[in-house]
Amino acid sequence: MITDPDILAAYHAEGRGILYRYRRHRGAWQPHLEATKQVILEAVAACPGRQSVAVLGSGALLDVPLGELLAAFRRVVLVDVAHPWRVRLRAALTPRVALLDADLTGIGGAVSPGMEPPSPPDLPAVREADLVISLNLMSQLAYVPVSQLEMLGQTEEQTDAFAAGLVRAHLDWLRRLPGRVCLVTDVKRIVLDPQGGVIGEIGPLYGLALPEGGTEWNWNIAPIGEIAPDYEVRHRVRGYSDLPKG
Repeated sequence: MITDPDILAAYHAEGRGILYRYRRHRGAWQPHLEATKQVILEAVAACPGRQSVAVLGSGALLDVPLGELLAAFRRVVLVDVAHPWRVRLRAALTPRVALLDADLTGIGGAVSPGMEPPSPPDLPAVREADLVISLNLMSQLAYVPVSQLEMLGQTEEQTDAFAAGLVRAHLDWLRRLPGRVCLVTDVKRIVLDPQGGVIGEIGPLYGLALPEGGTEWNWNIAPIGEIAPDYEVRHRVRGYSDLPKG
């Protein structure tokens, strides 16, 4: 849990930014949200245990089929570093939904120049869950810490190495969990011109290679005009209903 008000404010601002962008481009986002929920529901259908499910990076619940999770499990644990107030209210009114405030990077506060990427926290509610869902989170883990490191004068090489360590640690942690794991993450960011031509591509996982398999789809996250009048950004997303352990 983060107690530093400035860092917590940065995470809340990031969450609001996602929600506001969704409201501006609801139609463009809908296929991605539905594809995400479909992968989750496939994981639910094949999960043998029905005691608890933990959703990592639950955010504003845009991509969380909460009703279906409540129908399938006795307890739903929503894990996020900065739960929106509407989610806090909904959880307070839903007895079988629990909120867990946790910084899944394991940093838990301010970063410092030269620090090594930490391991994710040991969270019993996650470790003991029958199903763990890492939800459009993995590529976002480093955003706020890297912003801090940049303000501290760290080079791009240094910040990329730190970010890569966070991403690798998250994947390794997921694969060590005893329960079933569902992973949804963007694997490529594509910049296109107004005619649909590719201007450039970015690897959001800092060189991390994911296991074979899974299902892929496009997320039109920033249509023309959202970031600039002459290009748009799409994410290529991959979802695993059962992340390989090996």
